Amino acid sequence: MSERQKVLVDMDGVLAGFDEEVQACLDERHPEIERQPRVNYYISDDYPEHGLLVRAISNEPGFFARLPLISNAKKGLQRIIDLGYEPQICSAPLTANPTCKAEKLQWLERVIVPHFGRQILETAAITKNKHAVPGLALIDDRLALAGTSEAEWTQIIFDQPWNQGQPGFRLHGWLDKNLSVFLDQLSGTIGG
Repeated sequence: MSERQKVLVDMDGVLAGFDEEVQACLDERHPEIERQPRVNYYISDDYPEHGLLVRAISNEPGFFARLPLISNAKKGLQRIIDLGYEPQICSAPLTANPTCKAEKLQWLERVIVPHFGRQILETAAITKNKHAVPGLALIDDRLALAGTSEAEWTQIIFDQPWNQGQPGFRLHGWLDKNLSVFLDQLSGTIGG
C-alpha cells in the first residue's frame, strides 16, 4: 500500500486512556485530591500542587501496559480499514518512563493485535520523531508536534478538552462521520 494510503494513529489520548489511568490511580491512592478539569496537554499541569505525584504515576513500571482502551477505538481503526486506508500506530514514548516503549508494544499486542493482526505491531513506530514517519494523515490529540512543518502528513486533531480552539481537521471521537470526509479530502479523492 502506498504511503499516501497510510493513516498514522497516536496511542495516548487517541487509542489508550492515559488520563483515565492517571485519574483512576489518583482516586484510588489519593482520594483527598479533588479532580481538576483538563485544560492542559500535560495532566500534571492541571494539578500544580501535585504535579510530581501525577508524573510519578505515569513514570511507574506497568503504567502504559494497563491503560484502558478509548471508547470505540477498535471501531475507529476498522473504519480506517473499511475506507481503504491502512492504519499505522505512531506514538511518542514518555522518556521519563524507562519501560514505556516496551509497554506500548505489549499493550498493542494484547489489545489491538487480536482484532487487527500482527502487522499493527510490526509496523508500529514508537518515536519522538513523528514527522519522519510517512503517511497521509496523523490522528493525534497533541497540537504542538515537533517537526510538523517537515512532515508529509496532515494532522487530524483527535478532540480532547485540552486542545480546543485550534483550526484544522478535528475528529470528535472515533464515530465522527467526518473521518471519511477528511481522509478523502487529504487523499484527493474528493474536492482535490
